[in-house]
Amino acid sequence: MVLVTPAQLTIAFGRWSLSTSPSNIVDATVTGPYRRWKVAGPPHLSLADRGITFATNATRGVCLTFREPVAAAEPLGLLRHPAATVTVADPDAFIAAVLGARDAAARGSGAPVAEAAGPRQGTFRESAAAIVRWQRRTPDRVALVEEDVETITPPAVGNTVGSDLQRFEDGVGPAFHRRFDVVVDRSQMDARALMQLVQADPGILYNARLAPVTKVQGRLGTMTVGDRFVIALAGPWSGPVEVVDVTPTSFRMATLRGHLEAGAIELAAEDAGPGAVGFRVESWARSGDRAFRTMYDVLGVAQALQSEMWVEACEAVARVVGGVPRGPVDVLTERAESPGHAP
Repeated sequence: MVLVTPAQLTIAFGRWSLSTSPSNIVDATVTGPYRRWKVAGPPHLSLADRGITFATNATRGVCLTFREPVAAAEPLGLLRHPAATVTVADPDAFIAAVLGARDAAARGSGAPVAEAAGPRQGTFRESAAAIVRWQRRTPDRVALVEEDVETITPPAVGNTVGSDLQRFEDGVGPAFHRRFDVVVDRSQMDARALMQLVQADPGILYNARLAPVTKVQGRLGTMTVGDRFVIALAGPWSGPVEVVDVTPTSFRMATLRGHLEAGAIELAAEDAGPGAVGFRVESWARSGDRAFRTMYDVLGVAQALQSEMWVEACEAVARVVGGVPRGPVDVLTERAESPGHAP
């Protein structure tokens, strides 16, 4: 699958993906036919020029050349490719779209519509680094509270989501309610202005090497109910979500089938006094399957990754608003063996 907008070019091929700005594209040309052994199976690497091929047929494809080499199949992001070949249904139309997106990016044109596509993905190297960073967090940067509670009841997600909704009750194992809070002083914007930026591009809060955000449904630069995003860490850490509620200072997302969790998450901002703004990330979820339950609740690896991801998002808020955190990021984790049910 392919996503082409003035904001990004993403090529998804099974669990492999490549993403870059269209402004990084130098040229796009039709190529082929190919030898069948060059297109069978996973992506193929050219030993001659380090180009990569994503192909499903041996007839025709499009070769894209890049100004700056990009990462793709190699999970650590160490190997970068100066060119990529992809087979599409209509090569000529694809070339027109790619070069049009490149030119639109150069002109700085308006917000296009996102299309279904595979997400960009973080790297294993960054995931390992994030776990180390989390383990080294000190009380002056993170204030942790962990509690066992009787039950956890998630908020309503509405009835607008399609049949691929992964509901709280679809999850396995214990339920978790997690909350990440930060207050930023000397802010250059209020809660509404902050949330307007975040809704336009949630990626401004995420470490793009750890968990890049790809909008796969809806208009880029805005946020409305029904928009869909994928937040994807390295490996099987997929996070497809749909926006189910939007206000001037918050938005809530529900998990979709294939998400590593089942539940809902909400991001919210509030004015916290003169020159101060508060920001909160709050989630209500269970593990999406038994394998993830082991990684999250038993081994704690996935929970550490999630914790570092959201703490970094809270810290990013201070940079976005041009202020200074008042204190550490407050992190609350409540765990319930007996999950409640969404209203």
